[in-house]
Amino acid sequence: STRSFQHHCQVHSLTQSDRHHTSMMIFKGVGVVAVAVAWAAAVRGCNTDAELALDVSNAHGGQGGLDEKQWLDSDGAFKEGWTPAKLHLVPQDAGNSSAACLDGSPYGFYFVPSTTGSKRWTVSIEGGGWCYSECECYTRSKMSLGSSKSWNPEGGCNCMNVDENGELDTDCNCLYMPYGDGASFSGFREAPWPVAQKITPPWPTSCNATEIKDKVLYFRGIKNFDATMDFLEANGVKDAEEFVLTGGSAGGLSTFLHTDRIRDRVEKVAPGIKRITAAPVVGYFLDHANFAHDGANYTNKMKWIYNMQNLTFGADGALKPACQSKFPADPHYCFMSPHMQQFIETPFFMFNSKYDAWQLGNELQSPWTTQPEQQAVLQYGLDFMTQFNPVRSESNNGAMITSCICHGCSWSTLEVNDKTSYQHYADWFFAKTAGGNASVHVDVRGPNGDGAITDPKCAKWP
Repeated sequence: STRSFQHHCQVHSLTQSDRHHTSMMIFKGVGVVAVAVAWAAAVRGCNTDAELALDVSNAHGGQGGLDEKQWLDSDGAFKEGWTPAKLHLVPQDAGNSSAACLDGSPYGFYFVPSTTGSKRWTVSIEGGGWCYSECECYTRSKMSLGSSKSWNPEGGCNCMNVDENGELDTDCNCLYMPYGDGASFSGFREAPWPVAQKITPPWPTSCNATEIKDKVLYFRGIKNFDATMDFLEANGVKDAEEFVLTGGSAGGLSTFLHTDRIRDRVEKVAPGIKRITAAPVVGYFLDHANFAHDGANYTNKMKWIYNMQNLTFGADGALKPACQSKFPADPHYCFMSPHMQQFIETPFFMFNSKYDAWQLGNELQSPWTTQPEQQAVLQYGLDFMTQFNPVRSESNNGAMITSCICHGCSWSTLEVNDKTSYQHYADWFFAKTAGGNASVHVDVRGPNGDGAITDPKCAKWP
């Protein structure tokens, strides 16, 4: 049977000025309507309906950055025969340690077992940015990225298990994790956290002081992740022979952060397991200054999340103690892919653009309309490669790095050295390439292959 994600967000409004062309998926029920819109280079987070609508256009529409083409027909509708995944809500029976979304509603996930008895498993994590302040998290808590109240009873799930020819499986045991916490499933505070705080971040927020009075948030991301793993253990993962953790964008960061955590649990309960790997998609977010070189940069915002949501390194923490030892003065670095990836023990194959469109809009914060801004984009690509280079030296890992200016990239068709992204992924998975540079495939050209890549998902350059 063919699978497909179904997004849980209802898009209400759009703004249409100063955008680059792309396509947007609006999900209604179990159908998809492809709507052509333009994407703002300076997109912000996913913390209002309008922002989320723009981010959906950049492939947070249930794909989380994953390529959706294999699951859609030529009209952009779901192919017949896909098996619905049922929503499972986690019981809140552990007091202040219960799994919960930002608004306190139950966390849940979508699971569909194989129809053929396959022993291949995929867990796929939704993307959707982050909320960088209590105010933003409160706004998000009223949306489907921070509340389960509007989640559909059925969704879908896409396998990231691959065959030797680079075709993705369509009938694995598949579990899809919707977002709900705004911090890549990483924070934990037992007590509800007041939205109104005496200290606020040095970037603009727009909370109404009257509205947020006495309002609280629930930071339970790591509990949501662990509750999902509890479900896997009780529902057949003990029979797994192959297991892949994947996710896109903020879900890609989740994949980097949590792959060893889930590996340890699967290995303990699945005696027949032969291979556990990770496939983070567009989750390699740089530690980088913005174009204005002010304090409202991505690194400072991730530091705010680290403190606000109480990210830690213990049993209830999502971060790796070895990373903390390396960065004792900057522990928030362990919440950032380029700094923490060196401590990951699970083999991974990452998919990313060195000119990632979301990063150009939200990290560099530049619409690349002037010559200095365009030079900054080119430098960003060089800086990406500098921060990516350590991955090259790790023999267990592989990568596909495109020059397409994209975030929801067409991985099934983008090529380097005459092979698609998934063909390179398969070569790595089946050990046809042997780590290091042999398993790392980089498009060395400038943005959009110096103009040679005409994929509509590549934002216009210059």
